[in-house]
Amino acid sequence: MTTTTEVVQRRSIWAFYRRHGYFFREVAMLTIAIGYFLHLYRVIFGDDATLQYVVTQATDIMLMIPMTYAAITGIVGYRRMRFANRAHRIAITASIVYITASVPLHIYVGLVRGDMDLYVRTAGYWFSYLLLIVVYPLFLTMLWKLKYEE
Repeated sequence: MTTTTEVVQRRSIWAFYRRHGYFFREVAMLTIAIGYFLHLYRVIFGDDATLQYVVTQATDIMLMIPMTYAAITGIVGYRRMRFANRAHRIAITASIVYITASVPLHIYVGLVRGDMDLYVRTAGYWFSYLLLIVVYPLFLTMLWKLKYEE
């Protein structure tokens, strides 16, 4: 009687991490969700309350952590992303560009200038409404649909 055993191949943690796109999708969704709630707070409570309680240098630095991670992993993992269609590719590319372009802006305003008024007073309410109604829901939906090649 002859028996054969299959060799069990254990995948490394690094392979798991890479296979899931370095968790870009989850971190990018977290970053967009935080931005969504910051803009929602601004629309509901106004600029003064937002600057006093929510948009501070500390919250900006905390937002930069997942934002920077999402920017780096979005660029690194882009080739392994599997898109549903052309519109999906455009939306994901736009979200990566948006997050990546936000990093130097947040570094400059939050760390170099330390002046949070620049964020809130420069962009009008129309900008927050545009992000809340169109941009952020689109990004969140497209990020939710994102898959990676095996």
